[in-house]
Amino acid sequence: MQTGKNVADGEYLELIGQRVRQARAAAELTRRELALHSGLSERYLAQLEAGRGNMSILLIRRVAAALKTTVAALVSEPESVDRGAKLALIGLRGAGKSTLGRLLAERLKRRFVELDQEVERELGASLPAIFQLYGQDTYRDAERRVLERVTSAPGRLVIATGGSIVVEAATFELLRKRCLTVWLRASPEDHMNRVIAQGDLRPMRGREHAMVELRAILEQRRRLYAMADLAIDTSGRTEQQCVEQLLSQLGPLQPEAGTLAAGGRQRSSRNAS
Repeated sequence: MQTGKNVADGEYLELIGQRVRQARAAAELTRRELALHSGLSERYLAQLEAGRGNMSILLIRRVAAALKTTVAALVSEPESVDRGAKLALIGLRGAGKSTLGRLLAERLKRRFVELDQEVERELGASLPAIFQLYGQDTYRDAERRVLERVTSAPGRLVIATGGSIVVEAATFELLRKRCLTVWLRASPEDHMNRVIAQGDLRPMRGREHAMVELRAILEQRRRLYAMADLAIDTSGRTEQQCVEQLLSQLGPLQPEAGTLAAGGRQRSSRNAS
């Protein structure tokens, strides 16, 4: 989607409202809870999220602090970005992002980037070591820096993201602003079976109720994943079927369209890992 700067006042307020809604969803706060944290009224926040609230910078600062994001993430001017140049796959571990991402990159003649591998290079350690030695905050900071760098570089990419990228409001906003996003969906059973097949049980290693936790995580993130431009159901399908379905949904906009508008959420296929 090509977005220009100097948008009309009304459109700009709607953009800020959309960002506040997304950040509140990522923070898992109700409007009442946000009102309590920010000291602003629910009515005022409702107007803001509807694009009808022209607030001062001090008030937006309070909202940003309550949402644990930055003022810039909420009020920065929209960038001029060719979203179609960067295709980003999102979804829980085991959805097939790495497998399908490589296949898509090959079909579309694009470079494939696995974001977590770039984070490992950035910090000089494996993901388990990063979390053990430095903690989640260090990983999140590096993830955003890497995403900023990758999506700022010229060229057409297919990007496989980490499963939790959607819970960091500012990072997810950057991803959606600069990339065409595709949610790779799967049943909880398929997610678990694929992760086990990969020999990777983090962060549920050693826990007795891994499937219960997986279902809870998937349910918590569902509305965030659903913000993607497209959705592909990978359960019960082969990898090739999923690729064909996605290419069909992208239609004439791929592989080398210059401008790509965000599409509606659609469904598809697969049996990837």
